[in-house]
Amino acid sequence: MEFAEIAGRILLASLVAVIFIVVLAMFVRRLLGVTVGLGRIIVAGVLGLGAEVVFESRFIWQDPDASWQLIPVQIGIVLLVASLFLMLAELVIPTGTIVRPDKWVTSTRNRLARTRRYSEVTRIALSHGLLPARRPNLANTAQAAEDRTTAGRSLRMALQESGVTFVKFGQVLSTRPELFPTEYIDELSKLQQNVAPEPWENIREVITAELGMELEEAFAHVDPEPLAAASIGQVHTARLHGGEVVAVKVQRPGVQPLVERDLDIALRMAQTLEHSTEWGRSLGLYKVAEGFSQSLRDELDYELEAMNIQALRTTSLQYPETERVGIPEHYPRLSTKRVLVMEMVAGHTLSEPGTVERYSDTVRKAQASALFRSLMHQIMDDGVFHADLHPGNIVLRPDGSATLLDFGSVGRLDAELRELISEVLLAFYRGDSRTIADALLSMVPIPEDFDELLLRRELSHFMSRHMGPGAELKAEVFTLLVGLLAKHRLAVPAELTLAFRAVAVLEGTLRLLAPGFDLLTEAKEYGETRLRSSLRPSSITEALNNEVLTLLPMLRRLPRRIDTLTGDLESGRLSINMRLLAHPQDRKLLVSLVHEGILTFLAGVTGIMATILLVNGGGPMVTSSMSLFQLFGYTLVAVASVFILRVVFDLFRRRKGD
Repeated sequence: MEFAEIAGRILLASLVAVIFIVVLAMFVRRLLGVTVGLGRIIVAGVLGLGAEVVFESRFIWQDPDASWQLIPVQIGIVLLVASLFLMLAELVIPTGTIVRPDKWVTSTRNRLARTRRYSEVTRIALSHGLLPARRPNLANTAQAAEDRTTAGRSLRMALQESGVTFVKFGQVLSTRPELFPTEYIDELSKLQQNVAPEPWENIREVITAELGMELEEAFAHVDPEPLAAASIGQVHTARLHGGEVVAVKVQRPGVQPLVERDLDIALRMAQTLEHSTEWGRSLGLYKVAEGFSQSLRDELDYELEAMNIQALRTTSLQYPETERVGIPEHYPRLSTKRVLVMEMVAGHTLSEPGTVERYSDTVRKAQASALFRSLMHQIMDDGVFHADLHPGNIVLRPDGSATLLDFGSVGRLDAELRELISEVLLAFYRGDSRTIADALLSMVPIPEDFDELLLRRELSHFMSRHMGPGAELKAEVFTLLVGLLAKHRLAVPAELTLAFRAVAVLEGTLRLLAPGFDLLTEAKEYGETRLRSSLRPSSITEALNNEVLTLLPMLRRLPRRIDTLTGDLESGRLSINMRLLAHPQDRKLLVSLVHEGILTFLAGVTGIMATILLVNGGGPMVTSSMSLFQLFGYTLVAVASVFILRVVFDLFRRRKGD
């Protein structure tokens, strides 16, 4: 065969390969059911072309009698090899795993930084004996309790040494006693962020850059010495040109990339522990880490905190003074994502030594009642509530009134969920396990083999033990309730968990503010007050109006539908249509099984036909060594192979849970 003819065939094969790459890009989604990037398509086409060239060199170039009838086999080879490569690549390295070439430099830099940080965190964990990870010893013995205390102390020290993100992660875990034993919770509660303040020059640059004006234009004076310093930001006292004294909360420069890097590491570590350890799976560590990550990202956004302040300030003003607490005013004109300016609240936080002793028992009990009723109004009526009412976030003013601080952790509830959570909380305070079960089961997905009767029995026993006569309400009760629901594999909504956590944290704060304050009695009185209020004529009228407005569209359609039903009944056309496989997951599974069955059947039939044709070997000769029937057989082999590859790909993908 002449060189020109060989070159022409190579050129033609290359053109066919390019066209095939384009066609493959169009139909690969139909073939494998996934979107594949251009890079993989090109690699698949090149591999298919290489296989086709090898075939040509073996059967065509050496045979002067080769004809164009071999083109279907050549296309089949390219299709088969390309499909095989794409299937294996998708199973081993799913699309999106490999970074695009234009991001290689940034990705490599980030990966190296993450690796260094991961090595540092691993070294810290090893130095404190936390690796390999082990389940806490839950035995009820003195030695086991001592082991848990030692392990909890090691965990606290490791988190403290690892930096801001891990300290905050430990602080979140300290509010989840359903996840860790008491000894761990006690140690994690001691976590503090002891950090040096950021130099004033750096803070000044952040304020100037964020506000887009010189510091002297925005403020008459700013104290360079911070009033308080934390790992994420620090607070400075300032005075506006109008004379108002304000607190300026400024985010530390460069803290966001560091937090994002550590969050990525925390998520990876949680995922590794959940996949590799039984206790990690039972605790659901990755889900906990995800919730913590979102919470910390929200805390980095001061604009979101400003929105929370405005929402709580607006809703609190509609309640009597005895049932609300102070919310500081903020200044939107001087607030950004990294700078928040709000009024300076005079007084002392409950966490400061000697604050509580400055006030009489009457004042303290009145403020404890106001704090509790204010939180109940926020959860049950407004749908916006402060979720972190620890002593450091509550200030007692000189006149004894309470004011809230730090609005980075605020929960939000829609109307339906607010109503359900109200039912749960009020029933909880009444000790009504039946209503609690009804409300909870209406807001969570029910597992297939769920034992509802067992849950109701355990809830009844739980309420009689913790809410019966002589019982004392403690913060642990709420977390024990969440743990009971988790035991029955009920996916408790994050909003309900956050509301329970807010009440539990407030309970500890109220014990500090007013040690004799009976939260259970106060809650029952609050529930009775709400019940009496709902029975007032004006409340009943308002409730009826709301229900009528909701039902009005349905009532308008009702006569027409009744007329249609009676007409169908009179004429004998009335029928009931019951739809099988109503759940989308059931339909999806059935469609997938039918699809795979059809493909398997086609692959089998095509394979049998290919075998018959190859064994028969009849028909005119296409080349000196291949007949027409064999050509058809090889083509059908390629088609059958593609069918089989798709079925195998679907089976592997289902096993991976995609």
